[in-house]
Amino acid sequence: MDIRKKAREQLNGLERVLHAIPGFRGYYERELRRDSDRLQRDFIVQQIAKVKSGMNKVIQVAGRRKDFDLLREHDLFVRALDRVIGACRYADQGYSGFFDLVKVREDELDRVYDLDARIVESAVALREDFQARAAAAPDGTGLEPLREGLERIEGLFEQRTVLLKGYDKGESA
Repeated sequence: MDIRKKAREQLNGLERVLHAIPGFRGYYERELRRDSDRLQRDFIVQQIAKVKSGMNKVIQVAGRRKDFDLLREHDLFVRALDRVIGACRYADQGYSGFFDLVKVREDELDRVYDLDARIVESAVALREDFQARAAAAPDGTGLEPLREGLERIEGLFEQRTVLLKGYDKGESA
């Protein structure tokens, strides 16, 4: 799913006319990138938050059963979920402003969008994996595959940050 293409397809008549005005197109494209980036990150947060919500229910069950080992293990996983949610919410945006020190070029933006698409896929897979495991084992055992999925998302966000900050080119922000 290319969120930029989908956003362009939903332009109304006035927006299409304004899009043809010289100078406005670049401004509009930046706004489109900002909105697309925010929507995509919000979607990722929603997927991970669903896992967190389900984990909180598992933690309540473990607390009632006084299974402190399971409680501790799941609490650590929920903290990791919170960390990833925060990283996603406050990640660098997928564009560079006019006065930004590190400029993100068009080819780099394409790589960022590819990473974003992989993050979305990983977040959806994490949610689906959690739902399948919760249905099979309501006590929430077997967190290792979920941890691996979460680590994959964290790794992709790190790659995204490196790309947007220009660290891969020897630049610094």
